[in-house]
Amino acid sequence: MERPQAITHALVDGARYPNALQRLYSRDDVDEIEPLYLMTRWSSLAEQGPILVRLKSNGLADEAHADDERLYRSLSLLSSHASTGDLSNHLVRFVTFKGEEGQEQLLRFGDPLVTRHWLSSYGNALPAALMGPIDTWWVADWAPNWAEPRPITWQAFSSQVSSGTTKTVPADAFPPMGRDQLAALEAVTRWQLKERLTDYLNEHAAEAWQTRPTEGRGQWLDDRLDDAMAWGANTERQIAIWVALSLIWGDDFMTANDGLYARWTRHAPNKARLSRQDQLKALDAWSRTPAVNASQGIQNHESLS
Repeated sequence: MERPQAITHALVDGARYPNALQRLYSRDDVDEIEPLYLMTRWSSLAEQGPILVRLKSNGLADEAHADDERLYRSLSLLSSHASTGDLSNHLVRFVTFKGEEGQEQLLRFGDPLVTRHWLSSYGNALPAALMGPIDTWWVADWAPNWAEPRPITWQAFSSQVSSGTTKTVPADAFPPMGRDQLAALEAVTRWQLKERLTDYLNEHAAEAWQTRPTEGRGQWLDDRLDDAMAWGANTERQIAIWVALSLIWGDDFMTANDGLYARWTRHAPNKARLSRQDQLKALDAWSRTPAVNASQGIQNHESLS
């Protein structure tokens, strides 16, 4: 893999690097340590936010480069000729952004998963004003847990003249966030949900999950999430129930004439009058009864409810 070069700073996500300040101050290969939230109204959460660290040597960068999952998922690496103070003054401008309706939102750019999606959304024309004093921003790229494992790579982002990805953003808006950037943040949210679902399926429905071809699992999860939300599932718990039922009972468990839902409504017609969300919970409980599982020859699974 391409190795990050000329690293001067690390940006650590305190939320993903527990006891961040204590651990960073105990290292002898770091110099200045600046929690960026200290400069904002979120100062009480300073240790959970992005923390800028000036490096005295390559120790921290080498550990992250050496496939240390705890690190490369917790930090990104920066190359800059600027002082730590000037760099932190620039980065603190990223803490919030304006959403589509003008509402202020936090941008968790300390999290490398967020940063990689966000910076990639500008394509090959990263706005020079966005990068400011940053020469290169190195972010790890790793496989999600539903895909085949692969070695991490380091994606290098450098400033270039921007072409129209953010033309719809007011000139005084910073950081510049257009539709592509907002879509990238939504993609991060879905990635994280899919990883949590994969963790659950690996723990509680491993046999059924392992029968699915690895190369198709990501798309299968996307399709099931779309189905669940189109049907009316509106919480993570409800979506998780839907995905688990799809895995055990088939993708058409809700629509097939002989599917799980049709059988349930014949078994308990009064419960079909429940709200859709309550129907899903009741259907999940019924699917785990011995009689239902025995009739299908399916091993009982643990409920998400």
